[in-house]
Amino acid sequence: MILLEINNRIIEETLTLKFESASNGNKPEAVEVTFADFDGVLYHISNPNGDKTKVMVSISLKFYKELQEHGTDELLKRVYGNFLVPPESGYNVSLLYDLDSLPANKEEVVHQAGMLKRNCFASVFEKYFKFQEEGREGEKRAVVHYRDDDSFTFKAFGRCPYPERLTTCFHVTMK
Repeated sequence: MILLEINNRIIEETLTLKFESASNGNKPEAVEVTFADFDGVLYHISNPNGDKTKVMVSISLKFYKELQEHGTDELLKRVYGNFLVPPESGYNVSLLYDLDSLPANKEEVVHQAGMLKRNCFASVFEKYFKFQEEGREGEKRAVVHYRDDDSFTFKAFGRCPYPERLTTCFHVTMK
């Protein structure tokens, strides 16, 4: 069975455990987890440089450079703020949490960490919804090569018979 959720449960459960343990005054324990989700996106949760008071969450997306063309870096800065750090080697994005300095809104921070992949994609949708909202036609289509044989194509239709539309095509090869 494949669990298809918008958030990543492993990230959320791991951070919740780490945050609760730190809040209760427990001695921090090491974490070293590498996993992939259903579509081959790779995640890594670890203690950078062996510092158990720090927890890093990293993601590797094969198509990240394509997302960057549509403002992903700016969106991630807006969403994650100071948690966003230079990515660890082999990954595109890293978030760093200090267990000695937990935020007051721990649940929200954990949830946003679990939404990391979704938030990487969000910039493309935001960009094309804005094009549609402004009635901008003739903008270049966005194509994201999501997997080797699969891609997404985004196009905003400005002043057309269906002005509320943003069309996203999913090109999928079934094997």
